[in-house]
Amino acid sequence: MLKFMNRLPMLAGISLAVIALFPVMAGATADGIDPADETMLMFVGETATVATVASRQPESPAAAPAMVTVVGREEIERHGYQTLAELLAFQPGFFTATGGRGTAPYLRGLRDSVLFLYDGVPITTDVTKGFAPLDQEISLVAVDRVEIVRGPGSVLWGPDAFAGVVNIVPLRGRQRPGVETTLQAGTDDRRGATVTWGGQAGNGDAFVALSGNRSQFHPSDFTVQQSDGTSASDTVDLSDAVELVGTLHYGEWLHVSGRWSNFNRRYTMRNATGEISWPGEKEAPFNLLKATASKIIGPSHYTLSGFIQELDYRVRDADIERRQRNLVNHLELLWDRRLLARSLLTVGASWRRNTVDGALIRDGFLPDFLAPEDPLFVPQIDQQDYANELVSLFSQFRCQWAGAEWWLGGRLDDHTQYRSTFSYSLGFNRPLGEELRFKAAFGNAFRSPYSSQLFAGASFEPESIQTVSAQFAWSPGAGRQAELTFFHSRIEDHRVEDPYGGLSIPAGRELSGMELAGNLPLGQAVGLFGDISLVSGGGEEHFSSLLFTIIRPDDSRIPVFEEWDEPVDQGPCWLMNLGLNWRIGPAHNLQLSGRIGGSMDFSYQKDAEEGSYSHPLLLDLVYRRPGFSLDHDSFLLKITNLLDQDYLQPDLYGPAEGEPVSAFLVWQYRF
Repeated sequence: MLKFMNRLPMLAGISLAVIALFPVMAGATADGIDPADETMLMFVGETATVATVASRQPESPAAAPAMVTVVGREEIERHGYQTLAELLAFQPGFFTATGGRGTAPYLRGLRDSVLFLYDGVPITTDVTKGFAPLDQEISLVAVDRVEIVRGPGSVLWGPDAFAGVVNIVPLRGRQRPGVETTLQAGTDDRRGATVTWGGQAGNGDAFVALSGNRSQFHPSDFTVQQSDGTSASDTVDLSDAVELVGTLHYGEWLHVSGRWSNFNRRYTMRNATGEISWPGEKEAPFNLLKATASKIIGPSHYTLSGFIQELDYRVRDADIERRQRNLVNHLELLWDRRLLARSLLTVGASWRRNTVDGALIRDGFLPDFLAPEDPLFVPQIDQQDYANELVSLFSQFRCQWAGAEWWLGGRLDDHTQYRSTFSYSLGFNRPLGEELRFKAAFGNAFRSPYSSQLFAGASFEPESIQTVSAQFAWSPGAGRQAELTFFHSRIEDHRVEDPYGGLSIPAGRELSGMELAGNLPLGQAVGLFGDISLVSGGGEEHFSSLLFTIIRPDDSRIPVFEEWDEPVDQGPCWLMNLGLNWRIGPAHNLQLSGRIGGSMDFSYQKDAEEGSYSHPLLLDLVYRRPGFSLDHDSFLLKITNLLDQDYLQPDLYGPAEGEPVSAFLVWQYRF
C-alpha cells in the first residue's frame, strides 16, 4: 500500500495536467466541431448499436476510444453461433484452436491473451492463462451482444486485458419480453434446450434464462495401455453443461446480474506421436453475483458496483486430478463528469481480493507416465493456497480538439504479490469527410504471472505489451462498410509454459500485422462479408529446465540444466473469412461462409517432435426459415465443415483432430 500511495501524485498529476489544458482544447473545439455531430462522444440514451467496454459508457463503436467491434443479437442468430469460439473465429485478428481441455484463443499472434468478461465481470482464474469460456459452458441464447476490443485495455479493466477484451452482455427483460423456448439436436449426440422469460413493469424489467446441453467429444475413443503390453479401447462419456442467468433493472440507477453454471467436459488427448491416448475431464463452474447502483447529479455521474465471483476449476487426466478454487470479491467506485459541452472526465478506484485454494505450482502429469513400463509411478503435483489484494486508481479524459476527439488515460495497480504497474492509453478519432474516419491508439497492458512465478522465490517483472494501432473506417451507407487496421506490438518479459519443462526464459517479442474487414451488398437480398488478417513475428522460445543437482564433498551444489528451443506459438500467419448471405424472405435466410489460413509451427516433447499444421478451407452452411407460424417459431439448420476436411490443430501434449462434418437443427418458439 505504501508503494501505491507514493505513486498517487503521478496519476493525479496526469489528470491535473489534462484539466489544465482543457480550456485551450475547448476553445479549439468551439470553432472546429459541429455540436450537432452525433457521431462524437455519444453517451447515454443510445438507440443504435452501442458498446460499453471501451469507456464504461454506452456509445457508438465508431466513437469509442479503442478499436471496437460489436456482434449483436441479430448477427448471432443469422450466423447460427452456438458458442463464443464460433463467434470469435469469424472476427478479424482471432484464431481459435479446439483442444481436449477446451478451445484456445489467439489474438494478433498471441495465445491466451484476451480478458473475457461477463457483464463486466472477469472470467479468469488469475493464476493460469489457459482458461477461456469458449465452448458449451456459455450459451449465446441469453446474450444481447458481444463487445470486442482489439488492443490493450488495462486502463479500464486492469491486469490481463493484454491483447484485447471480450465482454459478453446478457439480455434485458425489455429486450426479450415473454417466454421463449429453444430445442436443438444434431450429430455427436448433441442435445440442448433453453427457456427464457423477460418481463417489464413500470420502471423495472427482469430477464431469466435456463439452458442445458450435452454432446459427445470428437474423437471420443482412446486406448488404454496395459502393464502387460496389451491395450484396450474405450469411449469417454458425454459432456454436459447447465447454466442459469438473470438480470434485474430498476430505472436507470439499479442493475443486478447473476450467473450459476455447472460444466463438465469429457475429452480425449494423445501424445505427440499418437502412441499414447487417455481420457480427460474438466469441470469449470463459473458463478457470479453483481450489483451496480448509479446516480446522475448535474453534470456528474456516480457508479458504485461490486461483485462476488467463484470459479471451481478441476482437471483430470487419466487418474491424475488437479483442482483449484478461486473466490474474488471486488468493489469499484466510478465518477464521470462532463466538462463544458463535449468533454468527459472519468475517475475510478477499485479494490479486489482473490482467494485461491490449490493453485497449481507444478503439474507433474506427463503422457509418458501412462506407458506400460511405468505402471506404478505417480507424478508429483505441487499446489499452494494463497490470497492477494489489488488496489487500483484509474482515470480517462476525453475531449474535442482541432476537429478530432482525443483521449488520455492512466491506471495504477498496486498488487500485494508483485510490483505495482502503471498502464496508459492515448489516441484520437478524426472524421475525414462524411464517409471516412481515422482512429489511432497507443497503449500498454500487463499480464498476471503464472502461479509458479509467485512461489519461485525469485524476483520477476510482469509481462507487458505496448501496442500502436491505426484504423481507417469507411461507411458510405446502404450497408457498405470497410475497416482497415494496422498494428505493431512490443512484448517485454514474455514467458510461456511448457508441460515438459516449466517456464521459458523471459524474452522480448515484436509483432506487426494488418486486419481488413467489410460488408458489400450485391442487391436488396444478397450481400458479401469477410475479413483477412495478417501477422508477422515468429522467433523461438528458449527453455532451461533443471535436470539434477550435483552435491560436492564440500557441500557446494552444481545445478545441471537441460536447454532447448521451441518455435513461438502464434497461430497461422494469415487467416481469411469470406461469406455470402441471402435474405430469401421474411425470417428466411441462407448463409454460406468459409475460412482458410496459413500453416502454423508446432513443437512437442522439448522440441523432439516438430513440424507445422495446415489450415484447410472449412465451409459452413446456415439456413434459417419460418416454422409453423411466422410470428411465433423458426427453424435453423447449421452444417459445419461441409467438405469434411481432415486437419490437425495444436493441443497441450500432441495434436488434436479437427471436427469432421457435423450438423444440428434448432427449433425456436416464442409464446
